[in-house]
Amino acid sequence: MKWNRWWTRHRDIEGYLTWGSNGENPPGKLNDDTRGTRSGAILESGLDNSPMYDDTTFDPKTHLLQFADVGLMSLYIDDCDALANIADTLEKTDEAKELRSRSAQYKSKLETLWSAEAGIFLNKDLHTGKFNTRLSPTNFYPMLAHVATPTQAQTMATRRLLNPDEFWGEWVIPSIARDDRAFKEQNYWRGRIWGPMNYLVYLGLRNYDLPQARSQFADKSYALFLKEWKEHGHVHENYNAILGSGDDVANSDRFYHWGALLGFIKYLEETTPVRSKSR
Repeated sequence: MKWNRWWTRHRDIEGYLTWGSNGENPPGKLNDDTRGTRSGAILESGLDNSPMYDDTTFDPKTHLLQFADVGLMSLYIDDCDALANIADTLEKTDEAKELRSRSAQYKSKLETLWSAEAGIFLNKDLHTGKFNTRLSPTNFYPMLAHVATPTQAQTMATRRLLNPDEFWGEWVIPSIARDDRAFKEQNYWRGRIWGPMNYLVYLGLRNYDLPQARSQFADKSYALFLKEWKEHGHVHENYNAILGSGDDVANSDRFYHWGALLGFIKYLEETTPVRSKSR
């Protein structure tokens, strides 16, 4: 609850959630010169060099990126809902009410980030007031948070996820759209495939009546996992979205726990019945 409440006090801009970095907060690493900077705020996302943040503006007074983040808001809403369910079990009525109220508040704001023209939820540059059209798997996270309507989810799946010019292909799904100018770099979050991203997008698909997209997504995630495993016995931190390899770069650990999520997706698809939660 303390962690959940923290976000509204420290990372909220006009009802949107964003990333930030306050250099005065202890403790700190002595060799870390990113604290309290734009770079530090981007690093807080965990998507260290994602092209989504290339043109963002950092306010040194508030220590916040001027950027309404679809992925962050979706994960936060899901956190509120999960904690509310735990509060119900523990019979903590006041906390459950508080959490559901906060979830509803941010769901309402996230709904404003839907772009009918783009057919997907878009991040918003709060400095310019314009949508950011650079797409990553995090733009699909409103399905995880049950914010997307069934129609919106169908649109995102068919127009964006299954689009070979953007996210579909032999190896899925890249951490930035294939038609983004940064995709060809295949450097960390600039185009490579990450197990946690696949996993969260898959969980979102399970909330809607999208059986074909879900099944194909599970099959392709598993195929990527098996390729490196059968060839070298590796479970990688991230994978090349063009080659399907993890060994092509030095900054992809060969024995990284979350790479196994690519296989776990297939396990869930084959063993766990889907109960649609779409509104």
